[in-house]
Amino acid sequence: MAIEQQQPTKKINCGYCQAEVEIPPFASVVTCPYCGTPNELRTGKIIQNHHMLSVYFSGSELTELIPEYLSKYVGVPSDFADKVIFTDFELRMMPFWVFKFHGHTDYTGLGKYCPAVHSTHWSRSINIQTRPERGSIDLDQTCLVFGYREQHKEIRDEKIPVGSKEAFDINAVNAEGGRIYDTEIGYDEAYRNAEEQVKKRHNELIYREIYKIEGLNQKIDLKEVSYLHVPFYRITYKYGNWTGEALVDAARGKVLRAEYPISRSHRFWGFTFILLALGVIGGAIFAALQTALSEWGLAGIVAAVIFAGVLIFGIKETVTKKKVAAE
Repeated sequence: MAIEQQQPTKKINCGYCQAEVEIPPFASVVTCPYCGTPNELRTGKIIQNHHMLSVYFSGSELTELIPEYLSKYVGVPSDFADKVIFTDFELRMMPFWVFKFHGHTDYTGLGKYCPAVHSTHWSRSINIQTRPERGSIDLDQTCLVFGYREQHKEIRDEKIPVGSKEAFDINAVNAEGGRIYDTEIGYDEAYRNAEEQVKKRHNELIYREIYKIEGLNQKIDLKEVSYLHVPFYRITYKYGNWTGEALVDAARGKVLRAEYPISRSHRFWGFTFILLALGVIGGAIFAALQTALSEWGLAGIVAAVIFAGVLIFGIKETVTKKKVAAE
């Protein structure tokens, strides 16, 4: 039997403190766990502008935040807040690229307008015509590019408060027990994505003024780029024999997603819906067959379709023991 050899772990030396650092799979940047310096693997250079958002919500604040957040959802057990036990708090520092651009666009095209017309008491006509239009857009824009293509999708579209960023502090991260996640998207790809965001925004503004673009002269200048780590807590908890987890933005105290158990009373009503729906569907089908698709028969079919949905809902609520609440 052949023994499979384990691939040696790839390592680099930090460009700032020269410490030996392991390279995670698929990473484009590696942050040194000793000094907190991000090293770009493609170029071998260190990233000068490294920022973070501080952890403002942790510990007891999270244990109060999650039950309060879930209390508004139907089906959560009434004693969930009293009996839930939090078992683990994992702080993840997630990566973003932050680009600040100044974009200037001169455009020409065709706009629509309605010339003044003489109308009578009996008729009125609207004659939409076109005319050449030109204009310009000057816009400062901040673009965020999340560091993962497929993973952690619930974080991708979050509105990160970039204005509150501060210099990255490895000691502060270690004090909170945080784990640093680094980007798999390199600088070049992130820059292209951010530049496309700027162009898309300019086009949106142009199409508010004209309906057809005939010419563009566009200049997009990069003013600043930084590598940003944002704190998120992955929290696990249990309620009796049931276990679940939640994801919380630790900088803002926003619950992105949270699992919750379905109460016994809610599952009981789901079972009641099943019996009710089966009875109505059976009666509707019987009525339809007896009346040979008369008006009452059609009404029976409609009722059967409606209560088929009730039946599906009831089965789901009876069988399901876990749901996800998300913003």
